[in-house]
Amino acid sequence: MVLPVVRRVGRSLLVVLLVTMGVTLLLSLAPGSVAEVVLGPDATPETVGAMETQLGLDQPLWGQYWDWLTAAAQGDLGNSPVTGQSVSTAIVERLPVTLQLAAMALVLALAVAVLLAVASAVRPGSPVDRLINAVSSVFLSVPAFIAGPVLIYFFALQLGWFPVTGWSPASEGIGANLRGAVLPTVAIALTEIAAFHRLLRTDLIGTLGEDFVGAARAKGVSGTYVMFRHALRPSSFSLITLAGINLGRLIGGTVIVETLFTLPGLGQLLASAITSRDVVTVQGIVVFIAVVYVMVNMLVDLSYGLIDPRVRKAAKA
Repeated sequence: MVLPVVRRVGRSLLVVLLVTMGVTLLLSLAPGSVAEVVLGPDATPETVGAMETQLGLDQPLWGQYWDWLTAAAQGDLGNSPVTGQSVSTAIVERLPVTLQLAAMALVLALAVAVLLAVASAVRPGSPVDRLINAVSSVFLSVPAFIAGPVLIYFFALQLGWFPVTGWSPASEGIGANLRGAVLPTVAIALTEIAAFHRLLRTDLIGTLGEDFVGAARAKGVSGTYVMFRHALRPSSFSLITLAGINLGRLIGGTVIVETLFTLPGLGQLLASAITSRDVVTVQGIVVFIAVVYVMVNMLVDLSYGLIDPRVRKAAKA
């Protein structure tokens, strides 16, 4: 049991290492430097050179990366050369917005997808199933950068139900906070709904054809009980895996939505750091997202045994 865990942790650390190395290399290929961004276009070459020396940018690329890596291994993600703020502090300040959006989008997507998948799997090929599949195809073909403006136009500008942009912290009122979060949440959740529905529908149809489901029906058990007690749980493995992976992706992938709705989250911080060539902040955010991926995937693996007792028995065998 210990050896697989050690191997998983080792692979995860290797992935984090390679990702941060790739980020450093890619940003180094961009023209200009963070010193030029901080000092502005009127800065003299001497002033730029002095600031690059102060920030350690005159060192070779591998030396800059090694200095950052040794500090990060001790829990110090460094300070942004652009804002002077601690990267850890910036992540902590921005995380609640991104985490709320990702969690709300994931919960909404799972709830809607389960209902649609159940309705589709009851009678595959029926008019209801074909209609749901058509709606799912529409959702899948509408990315967030298209869904966002459409939602803003109809529900914010035309109907006035929600604010166009901006964010209200929960400390200023739950109602205002939710009103500002609804449209970006829906924009993120649409494609997730489609992906979850298609995956769960396929697994449910396969499970409903199993012998143990037929035996339950032969005993006179109601269709609703068979669906939610016997079929849904063993059909959820792929869905849980995809949901866990998508949660990590959503935490780091809300750049477009946060920028579109002017939300102070990790996505907007990452976009701003890339624009200003703030390598330290970009590396810190990448490490944080990578760690979240690792933790979520481990929780997904552990959840299998809770969903289906057969997994626990197989692990003990």
